[in-house]
Amino acid sequence: WLSVQLTAGIIPYYVTSWMRLPQWHISLVLLAVQGTAMSMLFVWSAISRRYGKQAVYFMGMSVWIIAQAGLFFVQPGQVVLMYVLAVVAGFGVSTAYLVPWSMLPDVIELDELNTGQRREGIFYSFIVFVQKICLGIAVNVVLQQLGSAGYIKPTNEIPIPIQPDSVLQVIRFSIGPIPAIALICGLVLTYFYPLTREVHAQVLLKLKERQ
Repeated sequence: WLSVQLTAGIIPYYVTSWMRLPQWHISLVLLAVQGTAMSMLFVWSAISRRYGKQAVYFMGMSVWIIAQAGLFFVQPGQVVLMYVLAVVAGFGVSTAYLVPWSMLPDVIELDELNTGQRREGIFYSFIVFVQKICLGIAVNVVLQQLGSAGYIKPTNEIPIPIQPDSVLQVIRFSIGPIPAIALICGLVLTYFYPLTREVHAQVLLKLKERQ
């Protein structure tokens, strides 16, 4: 979620300050990411039923990491490549929307098996709380780093000011390496995720026997 929020927060600066494009490109880039993410939900859901949630998460995150790393190397003028990478990123963002929420019911059922309590409210509230924290961290990181680097605010006279190299570096690192590192951390955690399809089936069977 940190990667999602950080990328969404930095895209306007990336498009205008680094790529030197008019502001209407911001909406198109966001549409490329979110539109692809929404349309891929059904595809990833079908793949998940066949290969499992963990495998789908690995596939989606790997594609997303490649896209984030690619955006770091995109140069002004490579507009088509920017849009292609935005679409590719949407493939990964889609799994971020789908897989964690689909894993959560499995975790709740395991918790019910271990404790005898059904505690959906606690789990869902905690996830939403974490999302809000990541949103706050992402926005704070972007604004603080841009301000410290000497960001020049647009004006009516100069709608797209030429930013110092320090600001441009902050923008590029915020859309490339930093989200990629967060995604890699997520991959490591997912590797140790214990609820495979077989384990979940055993959990459901034990719950049914208990009932």
